[in-house]
Amino acid sequence: MFRFALLLMMFSASVPAVVAQSAFSGMRYRVPTDANMLVMINAEKLFGSSVADRERWNERRQAAYDAGLTALPPDAKEVLLAGRNDHEFGESIWEMALVRLEGERNVSTVAQRYGGTMDNLEGRTAVKLPNDRYVVQLSKDLLGTYTPANRQDVSRWLRKTDTVSADAEYSPYLVQAFKYATEVGTPIIMAMDVKDTLSPAEIRNRLSNYAELLGADAKLDELTELLSGVQGITLGVTVAGQSVGAIRVDFEGDAGLVSEIGKPLLIAILQKQGAMIDDIHDWKPAVKGSTFLLQGNLSTDGARRVMSVLELPRELSEAMHLASSPGSDPEGSAKQIAAQQYYNSVTTLIEDLREKPKRDHVKTFGQAAMWYDRYARKIDNLPILNVDEDLLNYGANIADLFRSAEMAMKGVGMRASNRRASNNAGSGGYYYSSGGYRVGYGYNSGGYGPQGYTASVGAGQASLREKGRTDAIITKQERTAGAATVQQIWQTIDQETAGVRRAMTEKYDAEF
Repeated sequence: MFRFALLLMMFSASVPAVVAQSAFSGMRYRVPTDANMLVMINAEKLFGSSVADRERWNERRQAAYDAGLTALPPDAKEVLLAGRNDHEFGESIWEMALVRLEGERNVSTVAQRYGGTMDNLEGRTAVKLPNDRYVVQLSKDLLGTYTPANRQDVSRWLRKTDTVSADAEYSPYLVQAFKYATEVGTPIIMAMDVKDTLSPAEIRNRLSNYAELLGADAKLDELTELLSGVQGITLGVTVAGQSVGAIRVDFEGDAGLVSEIGKPLLIAILQKQGAMIDDIHDWKPAVKGSTFLLQGNLSTDGARRVMSVLELPRELSEAMHLASSPGSDPEGSAKQIAAQQYYNSVTTLIEDLREKPKRDHVKTFGQAAMWYDRYARKIDNLPILNVDEDLLNYGANIADLFRSAEMAMKGVGMRASNRRASNNAGSGGYYYSSGGYRVGYGYNSGGYGPQGYTASVGAGQASLREKGRTDAIITKQERTAGAATVQQIWQTIDQETAGVRRAMTEKYDAEF
């Protein structure tokens, strides 16, 4: 859910606390005080803008959601996501989401649609789902989810946030993010509090990966001290006549030291993790006191990429779908429609992922791997009510193949690194000579013509050269093997897709 923020762990400002605002009413105090990540989306403002009208966002919204390409429900008004992540190991401790939707909802249909079981937590109707998530009806139009689905933890979350006081000690950095969304009115806010995440030693070690970018004159001691005081990072998107994006990194000290290197360093980190938005290349950097800023226009594709990082549970909006009553569909059309929609959703995700490396200028296996896992989870979260069992098995197989491709790509670097570490290629040294010619007359006479010469390479230097040469061969071998594995997986995906398409067309006598 928060991978965009996690890519920037090296960066982020102490700000004063603010009081709750009327926007996102009833949502802020549902966030546990130990949260360190936050996303807020004012969908009404976002899709009601002139740029949304010009780019036909609303017309494409339902189709993109149905296909699983976006996690934002087509009738969502306000969305809040929060969580706590273990930055050291990159693992989620807990995540929660709140969505206010148009009209009333009833979570009782979620249980049937997703194979969950009904429950009651703190006097509220709830559903425990097989994907380790609870869906809770907080009010008629406000639904929430919490994962992991530990009943005790979810009950305590509800009980504690029912009685939270106005002076609860939230992260000052996330409180400021609330302010951007509620007072300033920024339609999209993604914020992460990273204060005290990395030690100076860890930061200096990470900077070594960017030595060439930083240059020989980099003041590493001063830069390490500045980054040690990083407070948080925030991405904001505003919409009016056009979309404008801004990334702010807040420090404890003066950010002037990164005025020149901040942009290329940030871009390098994003590219390394496969989360780069091409628009950022054209954004303008600025420093204001303890804050480093990047700001510029955001294209339609850039906005799509921002939204694609969200892993909003579809169950929050799927409660709108009413289960068919027995005998209400004697022709079985609901099953056929559900099958066609599921098949189209999976195949759309397949084609979108197939083109993503080229479209997003992905350059490494590591950059591509993160998207395979994300698309696998999109398939996992597609609606399953009335969907043909054979199609569900097909979808599960495709998700597994995506994950296999992810592991194959991630394994390239690890295998190459292990082989290079044990590569003890050596050489005893060598020499070579090039003869000229000399001609003389008499004893001890002088000669003329070019003098011959001999050059030698010692054993130590020769071994280093040989290791470098064989290390390069190892890296190329692992990349080739990884690419071949991924290609085989894509061939299997295409074969399974063709097979299930034929089977479903024959079964339902309808085009798939």
